[in-house]
Amino acid sequence: MITNTHKHLLFLSCLFLSLYIYTVAPNTVVATINTGINPAGIAVTPNGKYAYVANNNNYGLPGADSISVLNLENNTLEFTITSTTFNEPYTITINKAGTRAYVSNSNSTTVSIINLENNTVIKTIGGFDGPSGFTIIPSLHRAYVNNYGGPEGVGSGNATTIHVVDLLTETIVGPAITVDLAPAALARTPDGAFVYVINYTDGCPGNGTINVIRTSDNTVVATIPGLSGPFGISITPNGKYAYVTNFGSNNFVPIGSTLSVVDLDTNTIIKTIDLAIQPSGVDITPDGKYAYISNYNTLYADFSLTASTFNDLTAGMGTVNIIDTETHTVIPPTIAVGQSPANIVISPSGEYAYVSNYTSNTVNVIALQSFAIEAQGCKMENQFLNHTDITNRLTWSASGPSLPVSYSLYRDAALTNLIAVIPATGALEYFDHNRLPDVTYTYYLVGTNAVGTTSHPVAITVTETC
Repeated sequence: MITNTHKHLLFLSCLFLSLYIYTVAPNTVVATINTGINPAGIAVTPNGKYAYVANNNNYGLPGADSISVLNLENNTLEFTITSTTFNEPYTITINKAGTRAYVSNSNSTTVSIINLENNTVIKTIGGFDGPSGFTIIPSLHRAYVNNYGGPEGVGSGNATTIHVVDLLTETIVGPAITVDLAPAALARTPDGAFVYVINYTDGCPGNGTINVIRTSDNTVVATIPGLSGPFGISITPNGKYAYVTNFGSNNFVPIGSTLSVVDLDTNTIIKTIDLAIQPSGVDITPDGKYAYISNYNTLYADFSLTASTFNDLTAGMGTVNIIDTETHTVIPPTIAVGQSPANIVISPSGEYAYVSNYTSNTVNVIALQSFAIEAQGCKMENQFLNHTDITNRLTWSASGPSLPVSYSLYRDAALTNLIAVIPATGALEYFDHNRLPDVTYTYYLVGTNAVGTTSHPVAITVTETC
């Protein structure tokens, strides 16, 4: 029997199926964007509309040190910024207001400043030594820059300092902060009270460290040992954990293959997670539930450990792993991306991850599930003469930065028997009438947000009576 309610829902089903044909499963590559040569650091504007990519140009091709500006609304290369101030640009960092970008020139002594209103370089800050990272503390109008070492200073991998930049005057202030050998990257805690610096040292297992800088007086207050050629670091939004990728040696032997989980209350490594070859970039979703890690997977085809010769550096297929931050475990799927994925950054909305592929000269766009669904069901019994009518009542809610605009309800786990598509604008519930009283029913609910990303099916088994 089709009631008026069912007719209304069938109409909605047809309407919303026509509106949301182009859906994609979460954790799927949905676009690939061409960049310049050797894309490394990547940053997304606060409004999520653009990404800026530092093209490292490790080949030294004339005029190829550049910044690619990607339009994230249509996933295209919109503009290329070139400047004589760029010298193997490695990272790019955008301020909270979205008005300035800071480019670390890893082969020189400078940081270039880009005015994002017109995409032009307006100034450089000098006095660094192979800068390779930049983190901003908005409340202090201050940035911290790690010096890895460059050709105009102590040489690559030989520096031991962090510089502090006053963002109001755009100058280095105070003395340099001494840290361990070869600071490779850094990240601040959400409250800005501490900066965590990962030090590559020599790339050998267990020799890498983390120095903890207290920003109130720029003092190193703790050192955490036990890393192996650390490459990237990201701190959870609640400030409880840091995730550090262990890349291994820059000579690609020994090879790193793990991620370290650091408890920031005790400043200790509490878990080491096995991943793929050469974990490199890491970022965490805005809700703090997942960490995404890119695996570089680039090795020498011809290597002799005894002769210390290196030939034919070969990039394999890169991958991205996902970590559940509650359990600190790897969860499926493993996502295939381009060659030598160096870094990964997640959009402010949590809808996408962007991966810079150093050898492929591309950026992959990965659609993420940016919401969670909680659902439940119960039986409503109505007695009519000599029979009982059963109605299954299904209700649900969603949370996250990019909520569904519609929900598809199915009777089977294979998602072939569609009951209805329910818009998110009304009550998040569904009544399924005339069910058999002695049968246990299970439904499957799938949400779809405005950009077309679907959720994994949420099973709703009806056992209780309302």
